[in-house]
Amino acid sequence: MHDAAPATRRPRRFGWLLALVVVLVLVAIAVAILSRPPRATRLLLGAVGNMLGLQVTATSGDYRLRGTPMIDVHGLVAREPGATKPLLRADRVVLSLPWSTIRSRGGELTIDRIELQRPVVDVLSLQHWLQRRPPAKTRIPTLTRGLQVTDGTLVADAWTINGIALELPALAPGRPVAASLGGRYRSAGLQVPFALHAMLSAPASDAAIGIAGSIAPARADWRMPAYIVLSGKLQPIGGGWELRRTRVQASARYETSSDQLPFALGIAGTLQQRAGRLALSPAAIATRGQGLVPELDARGAATLATTLHLQLAGMLQAWPERWPQLPSPLDRSHSPLPFHLAYDGRPDLSGTAMLQLSRDDVRFDGRFRPVDVAAWTTAGTEDPLPPLDGHLVAPRIDIAGATLQGVDLTLDDPAVADPAAR
Repeated sequence: MHDAAPATRRPRRFGWLLALVVVLVLVAIAVAILSRPPRATRLLLGAVGNMLGLQVTATSGDYRLRGTPMIDVHGLVAREPGATKPLLRADRVVLSLPWSTIRSRGGELTIDRIELQRPVVDVLSLQHWLQRRPPAKTRIPTLTRGLQVTDGTLVADAWTINGIALELPALAPGRPVAASLGGRYRSAGLQVPFALHAMLSAPASDAAIGIAGSIAPARADWRMPAYIVLSGKLQPIGGGWELRRTRVQASARYETSSDQLPFALGIAGTLQQRAGRLALSPAAIATRGQGLVPELDARGAATLATTLHLQLAGMLQAWPERWPQLPSPLDRSHSPLPFHLAYDGRPDLSGTAMLQLSRDDVRFDGRFRPVDVAAWTTAGTEDPLPPLDGHLVAPRIDIAGATLQGVDLTLDDPAVADPAAR
């Protein structure tokens, strides 16, 4: 796997989407084949590859010149010379181009339609190639009858998106774009199927984007179906993209085998993707729920790659009704609970989190596994102590008819306390 370009390198002007680069590569190949006799197909693919700094091959190809010229290529593979992984491969690619585009040798980027069957794009290999391309002005093609992707795959170092189904009815510079997109994100025990509809103000830098649809994060013992609405300003950056002024609203349910917990989630911040790494920073997060899901307002940052890194600091507005009752006199206080939460582990939340929580003169410092605590809260167990490892300090606690002064209590959960178990 190629390394990502150093952060100190001068950012180059990439296309507004990685898909645009793929389209331009395919158009260069199609123009070359359709403008020469078919006997020269292999030589032409080699010439196109030399022009792009790639090795481009195909197992077979056919073409049609009557009406709107069309090329049908099977087994397409494009890779950097010497690279172990191709940046693009596809079982089948069908492109139809008007004569004006063929005669201009790509000078005019008008395309009738593009269809890709089972394409696979290696994100880091593609970004590695882009970093080595000379700076160029972004060119947005016109797709009069759109783009269709069937059973596509994006592969990064820490995640994959497979089963991609993309329908883009039309594309033109300076005009709004609408598309539908479905697929399944997978990363370290977590999977997120999604079905989304997107609108873009125009295919260019600093475009306004809006996305709405369903997602359903899940692991073996829980799932969280949600309907989301996302908006922001899309901007290409060196090695990826950035969504500024991101706003996310979600209506969701946390589901286990025994319970369903509806809640609402709001997120605001800057979302950035670079070299297969997704980051939200800075971020403001708020949740509103019923019974078990806490009402909280927090600020922090999150990064998702091989692992999930999360830092949040904020206020728990009230103790949830369905959580175990706090001992007296804590249960009589209506003060918000300041908290600090840190998590660095698997994206499915099976790792260990650090928590600091306080109310008035009471303070708790501890560690826990989010999935274990979630299971404990929804199971209705008679065990009054959650699966926590930590330290509680309080000037006074009333429990079982007794008043304890100067409480200094240690909670011990061996599974959390053992560093090897994290």
